[in-house]
Amino acid sequence: MKFYDLIQKELKSWGLAGLIVLLTLSATIQWSPARDQPKLVSSPNKEAATQLYQKVREARVTWREFPGFTADVVVQYNGKSTTGKLTADKDFKVNLTLEDNSLSEWSLPKLNSVIGHRKFRKQEPIPATFADDEVNHPLGRLVNIDGKNVSFRLQDDVMTEVHRRSDKSWFTISTLDVWRTKENEVLPRDTSVIYRDPKTGAITGNRSNTFAFTRIGNFDLPSSMLTVETGENFERNVGSIKLTNHRLTTPESLSKSDSR
Repeated sequence: MKFYDLIQKELKSWGLAGLIVLLTLSATIQWSPARDQPKLVSSPNKEAATQLYQKVREARVTWREFPGFTADVVVQYNGKSTTGKLTADKDFKVNLTLEDNSLSEWSLPKLNSVIGHRKFRKQEPIPATFADDEVNHPLGRLVNIDGKNVSFRLQDDVMTEVHRRSDKSWFTISTLDVWRTKENEVLPRDTSVIYRDPKTGAITGNRSNTFAFTRIGNFDLPSSMLTVETGENFERNVGSIKLTNHRLTTPESLSKSDSR
């Protein structure tokens, strides 16, 4: 039966309600010839890519049963310097109090990032696919995450690069060296972030970071961050954050602070 005759038959049986449904569907569905439909190709390496991505995710440091901590802070940025106090609670909420509050705008997001990324989350496997057959790249295999606009390079148990591109932004984070904990888990030590114009691909900025950590109890807490930022119009900003006198928040210390 021809497609036109089939439609007429269905409309007679459905009546006006069927016509409304059909018109609605035709307005929302894009029809395309069968030859234009993408073919589903199963990759024999898909399971290996998924397992490698899972291994890297599980190797990153996360703080389970995190009690929170306090530390003294020194912030230096483009020749300005100030001191203050940092408090991170058990829910990873960071509070920064500086004598010169103007430096909070630069330093607080960095502290939120380095501390917030340590929050424990159950790592359910996420489907991944090898993006190419290149197995000898200096930074490891390139892996695409199914259904996401992001790719990673993975080497052993280290996420060496993050590639993220959209209509509004384009950046690549490269991890050049890592910090190993006593449990052999991974923290970033030296990183570089390249920003590009999403339309032209031209480099618009670069940010180089060096991190250090100190072991307090069962946690490797941040002790210093050094950042050098450059822009496309010869901008250059240099800043550092140093944390000392780390103290984990304990029930005893909480009771003392509550009684004040």
